[in-house]
Amino acid sequence: MKTRITRSLLILFLVLLPSFLAGQDVLEEYIRIGVGNNLALQQKNSEYEKSIQVLNEAKAMFYPDISFNARYTAAKGGRVISFPSGALLNPVYETLNKILNQAIFSKVDNIDIRFLRPTEQETKVRLVQPLFNTDIYYNSKIRKEMTGFEDADREQYRRELVSEIKKSYYNLSMSDGILSMLHETRKVLVENVRVNQRLVENDKVTRDILLRSQAELGKFDQQLQEAEKERIVARAYFNFLLNRPLDDSVIIKLPLEFPKITDITGDFKGSALANREEIKKLEQVSNITALNLKMNQAGKLPDMFLAVDYGFQGEKYQFNRDQEYAEASAILRWNLFKGFENKAKIKQAQIDKKIAESKLEEGKRQIELQVLNTLNELKTSEKGIVAAESTLSDAREGFRLVNKRYEQGQASLLEFLDARTNLTQSEENLIVSRYRYLSCFAEFEKVTAVNKH
Repeated sequence: MKTRITRSLLILFLVLLPSFLAGQDVLEEYIRIGVGNNLALQQKNSEYEKSIQVLNEAKAMFYPDISFNARYTAAKGGRVISFPSGALLNPVYETLNKILNQAIFSKVDNIDIRFLRPTEQETKVRLVQPLFNTDIYYNSKIRKEMTGFEDADREQYRRELVSEIKKSYYNLSMSDGILSMLHETRKVLVENVRVNQRLVENDKVTRDILLRSQAELGKFDQQLQEAEKERIVARAYFNFLLNRPLDDSVIIKLPLEFPKITDITGDFKGSALANREEIKKLEQVSNITALNLKMNQAGKLPDMFLAVDYGFQGEKYQFNRDQEYAEASAILRWNLFKGFENKAKIKQAQIDKKIAESKLEEGKRQIELQVLNTLNELKTSEKGIVAAESTLSDAREGFRLVNKRYEQGQASLLEFLDARTNLTQSEENLIVSRYRYLSCFAEFEKVTAVNKH
């Protein structure tokens, strides 16, 4: 039995964590799938693409606006201006006719001029080109910063997704490792029940020993079912992150050699401050508030436009030189007073800029604190593995000695079960410690922004 237990423990640790390279390749492939399939990241990508189109819309304001306009009007009534052309000219014409003794000049009637012509059409092409407009200029700059914000937001989620996939994978691997360990341990308990059954049949021990070992096996089976449930939940969450069916199988391959914090050197705080998307987003917000302030301050300046019209006007649709016309205008618009509205906007923009700068500084301090906490957590987890390995070594030796005495009839069943429980807990503790360290390392990569995904 001693040989069987030793072989089981050896198989356990050989099965738990296969080769380093194979494990990394499998995880990298899952990360690639997750980054490509994750629904939330797809939404972030769509938001970024939308921001690019909004930026293109803002840039389009610099180009001329060319439009085609056609108008046909039918009118009746309205104001009339009477011009007494007959009253003015007819006396003169009569006098001239008498002098010349000839009826050369005929009488003319008075003229009624209507403001609204009965029919009128105007068909033209209009071009409007901004020449100087501070709102258009700064709005384009702000939209560019907002596009950068959306890009940083997308990359931030990508980094967090990679970290979450890693931690979920490690959690699933931990559940799978614990389940494998429990199955191996169950073989020991089944063997113990079998041995006690023979001992009872040969009147070597009383029946209560057999009942106790059977009860212990039933209790252990409940623990095994709970571990199976946790593994199913962990697998479902991992597949959820990858946008796959929740019950899809997952290949579990992890490195035998864990990355060590002592093997990684560099300025972790500097790396985090330089590469973390949260800082980039806060910098974008600070830039936006600064541009908004400049835009409001530039509101005191005038706007200039150039407008050019070319088309045809007349009472009928006749496109000829008689109705052809062209017109060009330079337009200056200058808001001289709007009830101190712009002054209030400038004050608001100054306050927004101050708040954004304060948040940026606060964000940097928070990230520095995150790096410090993550490093300490990682170092503690690394030491935890060493302690767990030492505890397991002691528990394994203790179980070997108790099991030997139990087989010789020198140890009670309680001592055997206690040693077995201690060994199982030590094995589980080592598994948990190792995967906890890997999860801490994934968090460390995210916080310090050293991962390249």
